[in-house]
Amino acid sequence: MSSATPNPYNWKFALISQTYLVVISIVLGFYPKYFLEAFISYFIIIMAITFSMTYKSNPMLRDRKLMMEVANSGTLYEEKNANDLVMKDEEYQREYMQFAKKNMTMLFSYLIYIVVLFFVYSYVSKIATSQTDPYYRLAVYLVYFEIIYLFGFFVYRRLFKPSMMSTMAPLSYKVTEKGVIGSGGMSVFLHAKHLLNSNFVVNREKKYVEIDSTEAKYPYKIRLYAKDIDKLLDMLERVKRLELKRQSQTG
Repeated sequence: MSSATPNPYNWKFALISQTYLVVISIVLGFYPKYFLEAFISYFIIIMAITFSMTYKSNPMLRDRKLMMEVANSGTLYEEKNANDLVMKDEEYQREYMQFAKKNMTMLFSYLIYIVVLFFVYSYVSKIATSQTDPYYRLAVYLVYFEIIYLFGFFVYRRLFKPSMMSTMAPLSYKVTEKGVIGSGGMSVFLHAKHLLNSNFVVNREKKYVEIDSTEAKYPYKIRLYAKDIDKLLDMLERVKRLELKRQSQTG
């Protein structure tokens, strides 16, 4: 799935972040006893923004109605365990290991970043609170938070942005009358209406059908490994015919 983390390059998120930096610096400089309330308010706002971005970018949430249609319709083909075929595909395994390594590196870097911020903040806080002038405290906190923001802004793509695989291969899945739905670690789905204009890549040697839906605009391709490639292709074509029939009847 697409990343759901707030993107610092989005101008709306940047504006919200800058506004908060100024507000929290003012609170710490002039009204430090209200810091907890200000932080909780910011946390609630960021969580709301994150949820909204997740809902819009994650098809499992955004298109939940379509997913339920696929899941609840009649099963035409089912692959209960494609794990052996997935594991035999060395190219896909290399991509998966690179994906896992990158995200683990990102997580480790982020933890170090948080620890460093904690110690630096303790030092900055001592400098600020040692002064009686609230404008001096305001300046200290504002400079501190702006440095953090600019650092995050420039290193986000390299260190902290979660990555995702360009190809998703469910370890088990069903082809139903309304589309494809998977499980087994990589839960993906594709509704029949998005299957109509999809591009199919068939690899009989590695026993998979890769589906690239240009209409659904998902940030990944779906790769279906199958012991019986011909039957899988027949069922996918049948799903397309059923969808065309439904559209002609309703149109």
